[in-house]
Amino acid sequence: MKRKIYLHGMVVFIGVFQFVNAQINTFESKINIIEILENNEPQSCITSEQYNFLENQCNKNAQILDLQTTLIPGSVSLSWPLQADTALKDCSYYRISAYVDQNTTTGNFEDFNCGSNTYDGHKGTDISIWPNNFYKMDNNLVKVIAAASGIIIDKQDGEFDKNCGSTSATANYIVIQHEDGSRAIYFHMKKNSLTAKIIGQSVLSGEFLGIVGSSGNSSGPHLHFEVWSGSTVSTRIDPFSGTCNTLNSKSWWNDQKEYKESAIVKVSSNTTDIVLPPCPGTETLNESSSFQIPFQGTGLPAGFAKFYMYIREEIIGLKAEMRILNPDGSNFTNWTYISVTDSKTRIQGYSKKLPTLAGKYIFKASYNGKSCSTDFEIINPTKSSSTIVNAPINLYPNPSNGNLRIDFANHLTLDLIIYNNLGNMVFKSKLIRQTPELNLVLPSGMYMFKLLHENQIMNTGKLIIE
Repeated sequence: MKRKIYLHGMVVFIGVFQFVNAQINTFESKINIIEILENNEPQSCITSEQYNFLENQCNKNAQILDLQTTLIPGSVSLSWPLQADTALKDCSYYRISAYVDQNTTTGNFEDFNCGSNTYDGHKGTDISIWPNNFYKMDNNLVKVIAAASGIIIDKQDGEFDKNCGSTSATANYIVIQHEDGSRAIYFHMKKNSLTAKIIGQSVLSGEFLGIVGSSGNSSGPHLHFEVWSGSTVSTRIDPFSGTCNTLNSKSWWNDQKEYKESAIVKVSSNTTDIVLPPCPGTETLNESSSFQIPFQGTGLPAGFAKFYMYIREEIIGLKAEMRILNPDGSNFTNWTYISVTDSKTRIQGYSKKLPTLAGKYIFKASYNGKSCSTDFEIINPTKSSSTIVNAPINLYPNPSNGNLRIDFANHLTLDLIIYNNLGNMVFKSKLIRQTPELNLVLPSGMYMFKLLHENQIMNTGKLIIE
């Protein structure tokens, strides 16, 4: 889908707020990012030519496999076709960016609920992974799974998977025929991520099929999920039941989701602002689950960190309540946000002063009756630890042309070690706070870095040299 992204200006104010257990100087900068759908897609997720190819391939393979002789009418109920990987800790991972278009008149569109969350001629359901969709795709955090058991009757893999708009490029996809003869199309998957199973082999409901990607005619990582009741696109159905569904009277889901799942899908504690590059760039999250005293984030006053919430299907007038809870569960600080408009998505960031006592804290946000939380730790520099600490020490830009800056607290010295993809050390240097910039002379590629203070790992991760 085509989208407009609006980045609203930063609002900064300084004040003093009195709370039960502390008086907190609050420097607050709100980063407001909202997303509004444009219903003017010039070309559907699957082109007419691609539909013709799909029909021919699937029908040819079904005939070879002799699948038409074993049909069990009315036997299929669909489960949700996506699943978060166990490594993903977000409260949710998706949003519906477009339903099936029920209005067959050219230039008009309408979804099953008589709303406008679709575009002209769209024949499936677009489920976008959100937020930070390319980060999720790059790290294989959202899997495509079989919505119902069946036989693979067509499959395509190996195609480029980071498209950003209308194209006639081939997607990576799987088509599964169910025991009642209906077919489910799973489109836009990540290159070389598809199941090793081949055409003619069976899959079970919930079985892994691939990773969400942006192959084919796609403007970002999402799954185009389409269901046919028969062997041609003209038999398409809309798995969602609703007043304006003219294709089928009953829901095909075993548990149909709400039309608008308004909720906070993620909260995070960050060393500095997130970076959202244009498609197909990978987002830089700058998240941290620990902050060492004293903390100095990039572009923030001393002792402050960033706290983000991500709202899906924002509704005007609803209030989000955010709070940081002390280790004993009591309130450290709290604030609110009231939605001033309906929007598909909203990313809201705040700069808040961190606690100064060591311990484990909780950042929690509530919206529309649902809550989402994440833990973070305040670490005293004298506290010994043998574990890796994802500390608020930033190496940037990343990707880089070799010119790097590293921000860290004034009292620290750091050792920077860089390894190539074979695990061989290719760079090592001792840094002090006054080190303004490093100029690395390394070949283009992906590396791993470690930042150490007194042999304790303070940060580690990937470094891309372009």
